Amino acid sequence: MPRIFLAYLASWPSFDISTIPAEKLTHICYAFANIDDGRVVLPQSIGQEADAAALERAEQQFIQLQALKQKNPKLKLMISIGGWGADGFSDAALTEQSRAEFAESAVQFMLMRQLDGIDLDWEYPSNAMAGITAREQDRHNFSLLLQAVRQRLDLQSELEPRTVDARYQLSIAAGAGQYYLDGIEVNQVAQACDFINLMTYDFYNGWAKQAGHHANLYRSASDPLGDSADDGVALFRSHGVPAEKLVLGCPMYGRALAGVGAPGLGALGCAGSNTAPSFRQIETELLPSGRFQRYWDATAQAPWLFDGDRFISYEDQESIALKGRYVRQQQLAGAMFWELTEDHQFSLLSALHEAIYS
Repeated sequence: MPRIFLAYLASWPSFDISTIPAEKLTHICYAFANIDDGRVVLPQSIGQEADAAALERAEQQFIQLQALKQKNPKLKLMISIGGWGADGFSDAALTEQSRAEFAESAVQFMLMRQLDGIDLDWEYPSNAMAGITAREQDRHNFSLLLQAVRQRLDLQSELEPRTVDARYQLSIAAGAGQYYLDGIEVNQVAQACDFINLMTYDFYNGWAKQAGHHANLYRSASDPLGDSADDGVALFRSHGVPAEKLVLGCPMYGRALAGVGAPGLGALGCAGSNTAPSFRQIETELLPSGRFQRYWDATAQAPWLFDGDRFISYEDQESIALKGRYVRQQQLAGAMFWELTEDHQFSLLSALHEAIYS
C-alpha cells in the first residue's frame, strides 16, 4: 500500500489551516523557506523586503499546522526550501563548509518549528532556466548537499533519539524530464532521500504557444511526442530509482492559453496569454459560466475545457482518481499535489485518497 499522501501548502493565500482533513494525509510540506547568505530563512525576513507582520503570520501558521496532529498524530510536517526562482542553492552546495552550514541551518529551522523533515525544491541543479545561479559543479554538489543534510538529520534522530517510524525525513521535488536528470547524479540523489516528489505537471506551461495537456497521465494520441506522468515515472525507473521512492505529482490548478482556434487541443494559441486558474476558479467560476465545454482525452486520461478561444488543461476528480489507481498499480511510494489551498472543498484530495486507499 502506498505510504505517502503528501500535500504542499503554499504560505501566501488566506486559508484556514484548521479545516485541512489531516486524517487523510501522511505529510504536509509548507512552502516555502528560502536561502539567504547560505542559511535557511522564511522569505518574509529577507533584506529590505522584511515584513514583521507577514513573518508573524507565517510563524502562526506553523503553530496551526502543529494543531493538526490532534487529528492525526502520525502526520509529518516538513519545510520545503526553494521553489521556482528561489536562488542560493548553487552557492550553498559549493564547498564542504557551505554545505555543512546549510545543513545545520536547515535542521535548526526544522527543530525550531517542531517539524519532521526537510524537502529541497531546487529548480533546477545545473540549470539556470529560472534565472538562478547555476554551475556545472551543481551536478555533483547537489549529491553532496543532500548527503550533508541526510547526515545531519540522521544525527538528530539518533540524538533525541527517535524511533524508526519517527526519524527525520528528507525529500526533494524533482522535474519529471530528462532535462532534470541531466543536471543531477540520480542514483546518489535517490540514495540520500526518503522519497522523491515528481513534478509530473506543467508539461505545457507558462511559455506554451500550443494547446496541450499539462498533467496528462499518458501521452495523448494528438501529441505522440509529448510528455506524460507515466513517461516521467518510467524515466526515473529506467535510471535505477526504485518505484517505492517515487511520489506521483498532481496539480490543483490548470494551464490556460487564449487565442486558440479549432479543434482546441493541439491548436496554436496567442503567445504570452498563458494563465494558471486554480481548481477553485475552474469549479466555481469557469464551469458554471456555461461558456466552456469539457472534453475528455481517452488516451491521455485527462480533461480539458474550450470555449472557442480559451483552452484550459486541468485536473479533475476523474483524472486524479485514475492517477491514484496508477500509483497502486505501479507500486509507487504514493502521491502528492501542488497545492492544497487551490482545492477549496478538498474534492480532488478526496478523490485521489479514495482511489489509492479504498
